[in-house]
Amino acid sequence: MKSRPPAGGRSALALVVATNLLPLAGVVGFGWRVGELLAVYWIEVAALVIAHAAAAMFAERPIRLEGRSFYITGYDEDAERDEVWETDAEPVHLVSWLPPIYRRNFRVVRRSLGVFAFMMFPLLAVGWEALSYLTPTVGVATLGVCGAQVGEVRREFFAERAYEDQSPYMVVEAAQRVVFFYFVVAILTVVSVTFGIAVIDVVLAPELLDGVADAVLLVPYLLPIALGKATVEWSRRRAFQEDDPDGIATWFTGEDARRDWKKDEESVGDG
Repeated sequence: MKSRPPAGGRSALALVVATNLLPLAGVVGFGWRVGELLAVYWIEVAALVIAHAAAAMFAERPIRLEGRSFYITGYDEDAERDEVWETDAEPVHLVSWLPPIYRRNFRVVRRSLGVFAFMMFPLLAVGWEALSYLTPTVGVATLGVCGAQVGEVRREFFAERAYEDQSPYMVVEAAQRVVFFYFVVAILTVVSVTFGIAVIDVVLAPELLDGVADAVLLVPYLLPIALGKATVEWSRRRAFQEDDPDGIATWFTGEDARRDWKKDEESVGDG
């Protein structure tokens, strides 16, 4: 199994690690409340979705949806009939230092942005109060997480000309898989940690948490989320560096019908 050299090197990895630690630093060093944390996490996910949507415009391969296990917003198993392109793509060159984009990809990108309807639910609960969480420190953190997401897309998609081997669906699918994973981790974390704190406060030691700083109580929520984000970053980097990744590393990338077909062919040949 061959491995690619890590594009971006240690500086890119250091930026990702630093942005993953930003929420913890915000709570401990700047007194962030739940609102500031939600703002940073929401902006990071939004940057992830938008960066991948932009990258999808450069993808060259046509869409194939047969046998997929994950469908992005706006697609299902019946969408294949009008999303297969048999003709050659028509490239549009915007600037000389970028690869061409493809008009046919816009429909996929437009549909994929429907995930923002799902992401709006947390904002509906907060309302206009969400604007009060956009403090200067949150602004600095926003620049960091947005820069990290753009850097990751550049590393994964442009550094090795991966846009030549991916369809626009595969690109936006990778982002929505991460969004889905983050959502599951967040729900499980909030439910389990809140239940644990309630049990301690009400049943085991009613006075133990009296006087405990809010920052201390937020740490148990942050650690599982940070671990989940680290899992995503490790998996994406492993999937990028290996020609034939397996396990969880493949879950955060778009399903590649050609890769699966090749594996099936090799297994038949070995048999």
